[in-house]
Amino acid sequence: MIKAVVVFCCFAVTLCAKPLELDIKARNAILVNADTGAILFEKEAHKKAYPASLTKVFTTSYILENYKDRLSKTIIASKDALDIVVPEKKITSNYSLKPYILETDGVSFDIVKEEELTLETLLHGIMLISACDASNVAAELVSGSVESFMDELNAYIKKKGIKDTYLQNPHGLHMPKQLSTAYDIASMAKLAIKNEDFLKFFTCKFYIRPKTNKQNKKEIVTNNKLLKPTEHFYKYAIGAKTGYHAKAKYNLMSVAKKDDRTLIAVVLGCSNSDVRFEETKKLFNAAFLEKKEKKIIFDNKKIFQAKISGSSKILKSKLRKDLILEYYPSEEDSLNAFVIYADLKAPIKKDQRVAVMEIKSKDGKLIKKENIYATQNVRRNFFTFLKQLFVKG
Repeated sequence: MIKAVVVFCCFAVTLCAKPLELDIKARNAILVNADTGAILFEKEAHKKAYPASLTKVFTTSYILENYKDRLSKTIIASKDALDIVVPEKKITSNYSLKPYILETDGVSFDIVKEEELTLETLLHGIMLISACDASNVAAELVSGSVESFMDELNAYIKKKGIKDTYLQNPHGLHMPKQLSTAYDIASMAKLAIKNEDFLKFFTCKFYIRPKTNKQNKKEIVTNNKLLKPTEHFYKYAIGAKTGYHAKAKYNLMSVAKKDDRTLIAVVLGCSNSDVRFEETKKLFNAAFLEKKEKKIIFDNKKIFQAKISGSSKILKSKLRKDLILEYYPSEEDSLNAFVIYADLKAPIKKDQRVAVMEIKSKDGKLIKKENIYATQNVRRNFFTFLKQLFVKG
């Protein structure tokens, strides 16, 4: 059995990027292509900020990636998970209280002590109405305690290559060291929305909270103005998560899709709730108004050369047609072009397919590929001919 010998050469390809020029009224902001990771716009995107309830994106992503098999599991809500204080008490204690303690002005799923709830119900509370009590109870369900859950969550974040985020609780109520960046939040969202289970909760707008041992069933509806008929409704939005506390101000992470393009927008530190929706739509609209441009990456006259086994002659080859890429002007992207030859041995005939060119993004995603063909015959040299003759004999 003859093993294939793969020979390749690599070329760097730079597209002529024109990042979006916008005046965004958020302290920190970023707009990212969810498929390629290309950054269309950024403003102080790597500066640390308080994520507030955008923390719940990390929490939900971790749970669904690692504990999907427990969605139907039930937990009895503990007193520890539901302990609550007025915000001033956390401040006067110099934040020495347990970091996941609830606050009286935080959003609640109205869970009561010893109520029995499933993980699936809790996750709907977390993502639909941003319930802080549901976050604590869900953390206890999967990890035994909120403290253990936070150790696991921070390890998960680091494992995903998200470097500037550290979380002290699973819900986002203020703690001085609970910090992230617009870039990190977008990175987590980019990973999370690849998970169909995450998308189920992220895109959900309405849910019936089932009857429990303590309460009757009730309807819960998303409070996100991008997703329901309001002055801020955005028809291309598929999901969004809000966040707020006094120090973080108004935050929003959103995902929108139009045609073949899915974008993630993160705005942090907006002055009021309306601004976060307006600025998010401004980012999406600017991107979705762009028209694709074309660029010839390699034309069909370029000759590629390679040495091959069994001949002293250099193999020359080329594309049959120009390799053209279409791209959006704002999507800054450095690409790599690989010419890959497999199992090349003389003789080779003119017009024989000898290689493939692959265009890949910087994170290794295949963008396009084209075959490459020999431009001439390549004969065996005399010694190779004799060797093969004796082997046959």
